[in-house]
This record gives sequence, structure tokens and C-alpha cells, in this order.
Amino acid sequence: MSRRAWLGLALALLALPVRAHVVFERTSLREWITRSDLVLVAAFESDARIWTAPDGSDRQEYFRVRALETLHGAAPDGAFDFFPHAEGFPAFHAGDRALLFLERTATRPEFASLAARFPWFSVQGAGHEWRLAGTDGERTLAVARRWLGLRAQRAADPPAAVRAIVVEELGSGVARLQTDAIGELVRMHTLPGFLDAEGLAALRPFVDSPALSLTQRLALVRLLEAAPGFDPRPALRSLAGEARAGSGAELAQMIQVAGASDDPALQTWLASLAGDERPWVQRAVREAQESAALRSRIP
Repeated sequence: MSRRAWLGLALALLALPVRAHVVFERTSLREWITRSDLVLVAAFESDARIWTAPDGSDRQEYFRVRALETLHGAAPDGAFDFFPHAEGFPAFHAGDRALLFLERTATRPEFASLAARFPWFSVQGAGHEWRLAGTDGERTLAVARRWLGLRAQRAADPPAAVRAIVVEELGSGVARLQTDAIGELVRMHTLPGFLDAEGLAALRPFVDSPALSLTQRLALVRLLEAAPGFDPRPALRSLAGEARAGSGAELAQMIQVAGASDDPALQTWLASLAGDERPWVQRAVREAQESAALRSRIP
């Protein structure tokens, strides 16, 4: 199968849930930090509230927060309000401590009527809350500061600098950061020098790491195929054995990967599932084999 087709499969895997309440983010932590006018550690002083214009012509849901630490930009003094503008409403609550990424309302013509009341808005939506609680929160904040360091100064070796932070995320033990790291690899792995010999040496151990979900490791194997000298077959065979005893979602993902592979060992593994007692497994195997047959006929 072509490299482009393999990458398409990796991206499809990234769209699937990997653990309860964890999905691969569409926007990485680096992108939030790089694009935002104001980055801060915020204390939420309210749940969502509703503001209504005095004449009743407009209404807007908003949150009240206080800056505990400003990481980039200039935060207002004391408590202030911002409104969310995103796909899915963010589940912030009073008492939360979270990373908050804000934009200036006045820069968006469509928000002209709100700019005086709400100088700031956020495009963080459901699943993008980046709460900071306990040890996981401190590790997340440490990674955020490293991304901010790259924003503030041009790194001497950007691919290596980005890769080092991604490796830190993968090894953090924080599921949210590990998810972020895989999404970041999808965006950055084609940078010249990103997957050189040093990069492969740094990332290869995570293919076998029990700290990562099988879905994350499958995606990592697909991405490392861009690294010179990396043979994905041994890793995929090992993951196939693990998937057979794993969750239904993980087995379904591995069936897709095996169906797209020309490795005889993976094809044998796939065929061995054809008689599985679970109807959904039989169906998934048939679909994978039919898709492989169709691809084989495409010039």
C-alpha cells in the first residue's frame, strides 16, 4: 500500500476513541499556545452564566475568571468575563483551574456588538478544557511552558526542539498529553529532520510502551514508517496479538490495519479471525478483506 494510503489509515485511527473520555484532539496544545492572543492559568469563579442586553436584543453565555498566572499577553486585573465560541460548549465549572486561551473580541467584525461587554472570547469547546488538577495538571503546565518557550524564541533546531517536547508528552504518564503528542506527530512528522535517526531512537521505545493505548501505538507505528530504517512488521505483529485479547474497539482497529497490510503474517492473523464466534468480528474481517481486494485491483 502507498505511503499516502497508510497515512490516511493512521488519521482514521486518530479519529477514534482510545480510552474512556479521551479522543485525539483536532487542535494541539502547541497550536492553542501559538495562535492565542492571551494564554493564562485561570481560576473559574462561575459556572456558565447568561448575559442579556438591556434592550433584550442580544444574549450570550459567558464565564467569569481570574488570572492566576499570565503565560502570554496581558491579562486584565481582577475578575473578568469571556464568552466561548466553539463547536460544543466547554464544561468549565466554578472552582476549576485551567489553561485558558483567549482572543480579542474586537478583532472579529461579527462580534462587534459584544466587544464592549466582553473584550475576550475563546474557541475552546467541549473536550478542550485543559484543566490543571493535581500532578497531571503540573505536568501539563510544565509542557505548556515549554511550548511557550518555542513561541517566544526561535529554536536553533526547530524539528529537534518540537520532537523533544513531543517525547516529553509521550513519557509524561498523562493520558491527555499522550493523546496530544500523537496528534502533534501527525502534524509534524514530515518536517525535514523530524524523523531522522535521532528521532527514531527517541520515539521507537513508545511503540512497546504499556503506558500508551493500543490505538496510540498503532498510530505511532504508521507515522514512524516515514523514518528511514524502520520496519513496522514486528511491531504490528506484536500489537495484533495484544489486540486479540483487548477491547472490541482495539480489535476492530487492528483488523483495519491488518486488512491494509501486505504482511503475510498479518494476513494469516486476519484469516484466523474469520471463524470468530462474534458476528461483528466476522463482519469486520470480511469488510477488511473486501477492501484489500478492491485496493489490489486499483492500478
